Amino acid sequence: MATRLLFLDDSGKPAANDGTMAVVIGGFSIAAEDVPDLSRRIVGAKARFYPNRGNPTDWEVKSTDTISPNAWRRRKNRDFIDELTRILERLSCTSYTAGIRKANMLHPMTLKTTVPLQLQALVEHFAVECKTQQATGIVVSDWSNHQLDEHASRSVASYAASYRLNIHPGVYYASSHTTQAIQAADLIAGIRRRVLEGDQRLAAVGRRLSSLSAVADGNAYRTHAWRTFTNQILLF
Repeated sequence: MATRLLFLDDSGKPAANDGTMAVVIGGFSIAAEDVPDLSRRIVGAKARFYPNRGNPTDWEVKSTDTISPNAWRRRKNRDFIDELTRILERLSCTSYTAGIRKANMLHPMTLKTTVPLQLQALVEHFAVECKTQQATGIVVSDWSNHQLDEHASRSVASYAASYRLNIHPGVYYASSHTTQAIQAADLIAGIRRRVLEGDQRLAAVGRRLSSLSAVADGNAYRTHAWRTFTNQILLF
């Protein structure tokens, strides 16, 4: 059976004293055999658009340096995101995001409560893609800290087991500094967060990313909870 990897990163914090207005976990899925090609292409794009930053495998492209209001004015950043989107499209990737608007929270929340909700929602829909592709799904995320990562992995494991989803029972973790796919996930999550916060400058690229899907006619499919498949989830 084939394997699909779902690479994820987060953007924003649920704490009331944090300046962000939304919390997003996002990234993309890809066939496992295409990951080496993806990494090579991202490294090549980094070398092309940022030639003065040195060896592209030695530094990390981050959303704070690429899509923030000031950074987005620079042509090279817009061109890099455009090229990244083309790379994901050519490799038949599906973008995924699970967002929360903090203004809609009914009570204070922490990462320990938002992360499992977002991951379970992502896995629910990612499982539909895996079924249509006759593939086993694996979730790979940027690491944060041991306790939160363990808590998140346990929540995915119990969820996948409870509903017999064809998803590895847990979350695997990787360093964003060394994993090009995680860097791409960071940008996807950051763009979606800023769009949810009302940043119209990123609206067009946000729509383009959200259109990336390996699931043909996604509206025809339902999750195990009988929800219509979507790759752009808004929890509340």
